[in-house]
Amino acid sequence: MGLLSIVILNAALQGQPLAEDFFETRVRPVLAEHCYPCHTEAKTGGLRVDSREALLTGGKSGPALVSGRASESLLVRAMRHDADTLKMPPTGKIAEEKIAAVERWIAAGATWPAHMGNVAATKPKPWGLAPLGEARGSIDLLAGQKGKPVSRAQLVRRLYFDLTGLPPSFEEIREFERGGDTGALVDRLLASPAFGEKWARHWLDVARYAEDDVRGLGQASYPNAFRYRDWVVSALNEDLPYDEFIRLQIAADLLPRAGRDDRAALGLFGLGPWYYSNAPPPEARADERHDRVDVLTRGFLGLTVACARCHDHKFDPIGTKEYYALAGVFARTQYTEIPLADAGAVAKWDAHQARIAALEKAIQEFEQQLAAQLAEILAADTARFLMAAAGLAEAGELNIAVIERWKKYLARTQYDHPFLAAWKKEPSPQAAAAFEGLVREVMREKKEVDADNEAALAPTRPKRNAPKTRLPNGFATYDEFCPGCAVEARSLDRDRFMLWRDLFRPGKNGGVFAYEGEELETFLKGEWKRHLLGLRADLAEAKKTLPEQYAYLHAIGERENPVALRVHQRGNPYLLGDPAPQRFLEICGGDALHEGSGRKQLAQAVSRSPLAARVAVNRIWGELMGAYLVASPSNFGALGEKPANVKLLEYLAARFASQGYSRKKLIREIALAKVYQAAREPRRLSAEQVRDAMLAVSGLLDAKVGGPSVDLSKDRARRSVYGRISRFRLEDSLVIFDFPSPSITSEKRNTTQVPQQQLFLLNSPFVTDIADAVGRKARDAAGLYRAVLGRNPTVEERARAEQFTASDTLAGFAQVLLSSNEFLFVD
Repeated sequence: MGLLSIVILNAALQGQPLAEDFFETRVRPVLAEHCYPCHTEAKTGGLRVDSREALLTGGKSGPALVSGRASESLLVRAMRHDADTLKMPPTGKIAEEKIAAVERWIAAGATWPAHMGNVAATKPKPWGLAPLGEARGSIDLLAGQKGKPVSRAQLVRRLYFDLTGLPPSFEEIREFERGGDTGALVDRLLASPAFGEKWARHWLDVARYAEDDVRGLGQASYPNAFRYRDWVVSALNEDLPYDEFIRLQIAADLLPRAGRDDRAALGLFGLGPWYYSNAPPPEARADERHDRVDVLTRGFLGLTVACARCHDHKFDPIGTKEYYALAGVFARTQYTEIPLADAGAVAKWDAHQARIAALEKAIQEFEQQLAAQLAEILAADTARFLMAAAGLAEAGELNIAVIERWKKYLARTQYDHPFLAAWKKEPSPQAAAAFEGLVREVMREKKEVDADNEAALAPTRPKRNAPKTRLPNGFATYDEFCPGCAVEARSLDRDRFMLWRDLFRPGKNGGVFAYEGEELETFLKGEWKRHLLGLRADLAEAKKTLPEQYAYLHAIGERENPVALRVHQRGNPYLLGDPAPQRFLEICGGDALHEGSGRKQLAQAVSRSPLAARVAVNRIWGELMGAYLVASPSNFGALGEKPANVKLLEYLAARFASQGYSRKKLIREIALAKVYQAAREPRRLSAEQVRDAMLAVSGLLDAKVGGPSVDLSKDRARRSVYGRISRFRLEDSLVIFDFPSPSITSEKRNTTQVPQQQLFLLNSPFVTDIADAVGRKARDAAGLYRAVLGRNPTVEERARAEQFTASDTLAGFAQVLLSSNEFLFVD
């Protein structure tokens, strides 16, 4: 469309009302892209353009906006580059259709909507927000059809796996079959340390627990992550009330329990994911906040609030501004490491680390200075090196190693620059001298270019005390991204740069004149060499005497330099819109979260929500029954599944609340219900249960509770919950049996039946070692059945087992039983 057409069309539309979303879709994006970088917080020229009032007030040049009169508005004149001195943006005139949209908006009165409609009023609230009622009836009365009860042998196995994740022994099964009390058995299992180990894993799936993050092509490890996992295990075993369980994971540092140190609970957010330098800082921080909002709302409330990052939620009454109001809590929160040692030990460690860092920096700077000086010295003899490398002159006092480098370089058949063509055609002292002159020019020009670029960039660099984001492993980055990107940097001519690269580029596979490390040391003598060797010796001694680091927690805390978060237009962290003060979701009460980061108030608001209770009991029911009342445990919204039995879910939630949010009491009530003890479809054991059950029946299981995580491929005795969980690479044996990704919150386990599972059971060294242990433990085929399956074999099974072991070993038959459906499934 030509300029004249745009002007005519714009004039024709001046009298027409604007669409409701015209500002959001046509005007705000223009301001955000072209004006916000300089005219929001920076207030360049005294002008802000992020509100109607600010535009009407204007800056040093006067009001930027005259409502109803676009041609008189300085904003439009600057965009059109019609103003005498103001031509905005300074990088060049923006597209005509964008300016025309701004003109239409001003001509129509320059309406600046505070929010695009009342989202909460246009969509129904999630059903789970209704207040909790009274617990009337019973589980069996409300559950309806129960089916035939399972045998006592099946029931005891079900209870053991459901409550502890471990199988009962043959003796325990026989004792229960002879008339053991079900209630007493449930109480004993609930009191077992294994209860917390089993049930903690369910929450760790939701919490996307892991002990590292991807960082570039490697990983960043969190050595104290296990302390959060151990806190969860302990919280389950001591039956910490669920509402308190919620509050402590959000704000344990602000809501301490008397006589308890629960700060390890902050690992829910302190353990990431963190995005380091995998993306520019604004994008990385936005992605981190997005993860926090997602795990908070889906994990505790069963709401997909994260869907509102780029636009109002399409189905639930949650607006984009509400998303950023909640994300603002995490914008004012920072990663924190909480020492578990006295101040003296911390200070000693920090001082020692500071000395190591200072020595490393001193060595690096000294070597860089020497390397740069050496390169200039060697470059001054370029012609002589060329002649010697070509065999046209004696080496004399020239360094032999440098000559060898030149020989390799000259042996190339192709170069990324044309400057050796004359020498290659006819090697001579004159050609060598000409090439050396060029090398000197390029070296000098590169220094001038670097100096000019540094001078141009210096004023745009963050100030010394500019806000930084600090992540685990000492990573820190300025919050302001690429402040010097608007500067036009100089560069060498392409061919001359390629020559500089071939001769002077530092680092691995560096240039002909670039030396570092031990190679650089060969050029040093006297005080220079003595100084460098002294620094290296001091560094080696400092590292050798470094004490073991004190224990600490990966946690979160209040941000030192809090900033108010603004709406990111269409989810773009570079296109900032209206401020979004911290506030809880409107459909959940809309509490203002104004104390500090707002975490303390957020923790209280989330724990009070009736959604939290309903989500929790649905998860408990699903883990015990094999089927959830709400089949989408992390989505109680419009796109989530509706409850299969509303009355039962409401009873469980009300009962949960009336009993002080005790998970053990609710689990006990369900386990003793007839509906729980009825027959149902068999369920395959989880990845952890498969591994732990094998360890248990072999007698190799290490019953130790808690402590640092282990590599499950090497330490084969610990329970699987104590295995190291990596976002970089998961343990293969867990992945094969459907262990979820720890990079995102997981609402429930999927169960697949794939050939790789049987191949693992047939070929895994872990399984064969377990089978060997079981074979040694059992005296005969009947003993194998009792150890692995918890029962005696039938007459036919005994005969087949004896026939198998006649040509094989007990260990071989043990592996057959370990691979059987009877072992791998419960119920």
